[in-house]
Amino acid sequence: MKPTVLLAAALLAGAVTQAQASDHGYHSHHGHAHGEMTESRHEVRGIYLGYDAESHRISVAHEEIPQVMAAMRMNLHLAEEVSAPELAEGEPMGFTMVGKAQNGMRWYAESFEALPADTELELPERLREMIGH
Repeated sequence: MKPTVLLAAALLAGAVTQAQASDHGYHSHHGHAHGEMTESRHEVRGIYLGYDAESHRISVAHEEIPQVMAAMRMNLHLAEEVSAPELAEGEPMGFTMVGKAQNGMRWYAESFEALPADTELELPERLREMIGH
C-alpha cells in the first residue's frame, strides 16, 4: 500500500508543479493539446559567432531573455528551410529564437537581422571574455 501512496503523491506533486509553471506565463506557447508540439518565440540580440554546415547550426552569444534564460553562448539549430545568416563572425545581430518542446526543448534561430556595428549589447563581461568579443 505504501508504494501506491508514494506514487500517487509523486504524480500529484508533478501535476501541481506543471500547473504552477504554466501559470507564470514565461513563454508564449502555441499548440496545447497533449503530445502536440509547443513553441516559445523570443526576439533576441546577440553576437554572431559562426555557422556549422555539417550540423546546420549557428553559434551565438545572446543577451538575457528575461524570465527565460541568462545571457549565454548557444548553438542554435536552423530549420531545414532556413539559410545561415550572411553575417561576419563577431557582428551584432537580431534574430528570433524559437524553442520547440516535445519530450524536451530544442532551440532554433530564424529571421536574422544585422545590427549597426556600434550596437551596445548587454552581455556579461565573463561571456565577452569567453567569446573574445
